[in-house]
Amino acid sequence: MLDSVVVIEKTKIKSRQKMQISSLSFDKDELRRFCDILQERANAAAEIEASLFLQNDQTQEEYEKNLRTLRESFTLKITIAGTNGEELWGTISEVFDSVNFPENVKSLYVDSQSTLKHVHNYYPHNYFVVFLDFSKPKVLDFSLLPSYGTPNESNLEVSGYDATWVNGVFSELKNYISSKSSTLSVVHRHSIYDVLLWFMGFPLSFWISSRFSPNIESMQISSVFFESALYMYSFVATLFVFRLLFHYLRWVCPLVEFRSANNKMLMHRAIFGVLSVGWFGQFAYDLVKWVM
Repeated sequence: MLDSVVVIEKTKIKSRQKMQISSLSFDKDELRRFCDILQERANAAAEIEASLFLQNDQTQEEYEKNLRTLRESFTLKITIAGTNGEELWGTISEVFDSVNFPENVKSLYVDSQSTLKHVHNYYPHNYFVVFLDFSKPKVLDFSLLPSYGTPNESNLEVSGYDATWVNGVFSELKNYISSKSSTLSVVHRHSIYDVLLWFMGFPLSFWISSRFSPNIESMQISSVFFESALYMYSFVATLFVFRLLFHYLRWVCPLVEFRSANNKMLMHRAIFGVLSVGWFGQFAYDLVKWVM
């Protein structure tokens, strides 16, 4: 059994590199390419592990069999979940070539040591764990304050006793992820809503209130309190719509995105663009007229 010949040198220092993934956009082909890169690095870890695997009191036949099992156990088993509850587990080819591959991927999980650890009770010297969370914030979910950053569990961890392997794998994966950044990921940052609120939300609310002013005045309301309330509600309602648009922007431009073949995000982005250009364009026009 593999668990009987685990060798870890206590004098060695374990290295660990970890990062939260803050911007990423993959389609199916790019996601598969990412998994293929992971498999290549797992193969390199397998060769390192094989060089450290001692024969001890095993016969030559047992040693060669265990060595073969060791290398085969570095074949990655990935888990992909879909937004409709689908879940696929298997090798990269088995999952991506499956007719049941989900149209919209919710998450990807890869642990290069899972087979060795759970099947053989063997803990390899070098491994990585990757979790990609493709979930999107709901537009009408007001439990999440817009001032906070968008929660996302996507992360990458590379650990091992071979610092060269750890640093090399982490650097390669980090660079690949950086080259596939998502659109407008900045809107998911902490406090970005507060900045937009001060420089866009409040001015727009005052502008909308001024646009409603002729209608309110034409009502010839005798109560100053009721008239002030109408102005206040127009102001607050505009801020509410502004917050809805901000939530919508975060939804159409997710932090970590899976672009399916029938992706409708481009249509939603076009809708958001039309709404924004129409609203802010009229605001800018009135502002220029007022200044001039």
